Amino acid sequence: MAVNYMKNFDMKKVRHYHEFGATYPIPDEYVGELSVNDKKLVFQVEPRDQIDYSENNYSFRSKKYYQVKNIFVILESPHRFEFDASGNPIALMMGKTGQLFFENFAYYLSQSQMKLINGTYNVICGNAVQYQTSCGLNPINRIIRDQNWREIYLEHGGELDLKQRIFSIKPKYTINLCTGGKNPEGLRCIVSHSLDTFGLKKGKHYTEGNHPSSWYMKNNNSNLII
Repeated sequence: MAVNYMKNFDMKKVRHYHEFGATYPIPDEYVGELSVNDKKLVFQVEPRDQIDYSENNYSFRSKKYYQVKNIFVILESPHRFEFDASGNPIALMMGKTGQLFFENFAYYLSQSQMKLINGTYNVICGNAVQYQTSCGLNPINRIIRDQNWREIYLEHGGELDLKQRIFSIKPKYTINLCTGGKNPEGLRCIVSHSLDTFGLKKGKHYTEGNHPSSWYMKNNNSNLII
């Protein structure tokens, strides 16, 4: 069993790695259950359950079995709050990002142009690159984060790893919430392009939206897009 499908990857060999940056990947996690009944969406947050991958399959570390249908939420890479002082993984979406996501996910998704079929879904969250591409720098250096992210994703098998994880999870819907906005060179656009090449149809199989750290003004339509 493994956190991802990247074999023998060494974060310290990335060109813009900074000393003392975390080197371990953070596993994808089950975070709760979303029920959809027409326009009414209810998100029930549950205890985190990390995911292990093997071949073209996955399992929850608790050995629990959840709903059959999955929604996969993609962020770009783990932030410094998601590791302890020794560089060991804690959990996904800690701090402000997690607070805004868990409080507002159902509401923002109810406003989405992508229509969800009624039912109950696992909500699984993960990063396109599971390694700390920001190297824990405080304040964050977005140039270094993006350089490391692109190197891992485009040169060291990160894109293939994301594809294999998606094909293992087999989500009914995928939601790309990576940072980067509408810039064609931005991380969100790179991931959406990958989803297209994987065969997912935008508006049917996947949608994209602003990073949860910007979900702080519900009356600002620019922050409601998923």
